[in-house]
Amino acid sequence: MKTVLFVCTGNTCRSPMAAALANNIFKSRGIAAMADSCGVFAIDNASASKNAVRAMKDGWSTDILEHKAKTTTEPGLSAAHIIITMTQGHKSHLCALYPDFADKIYAVKEISDNDSDIDDPFGANLETYMQCARQIEHFLEYFDWEGYL
Repeated sequence: MKTVLFVCTGNTCRSPMAAALANNIFKSRGIAAMADSCGVFAIDNASASKNAVRAMKDGWSTDILEHKAKTTTEPGLSAAHIIITMTQGHKSHLCALYPDFADKIYAVKEISDNDSDIDDPFGANLETYMQCARQIEHFLEYFDWEGYL
């Protein structure tokens, strides 16, 4: 089974939502892959943000309540078949620290029809989280999984 690793800053908002939504898509389409997530500046074992949990539950009937944040590690990056960052800054950071993995690290905006980063909703209201999740879902729905996995 192939692994997709989503990366954001703290691993409490965007990347856990992306992993949950991607796993839903993989299951519904019969894609032999699983998604995981981490953060470039995550505090290990931090919970998903309250509004990320609510957005996933209310909008997608998906439970991320048990999510625990983890930092980006060399073994985690090595195990992934593709690494998708929420921003170009995250990609630049990872490529600087882990140049051996640069060929499999992509920012969302460079592999989608969206020419902007996925903004961090941290601390915002539920509607902002819902908009962020919809933006992530749009990317995931139209991404060429077969071409990258």
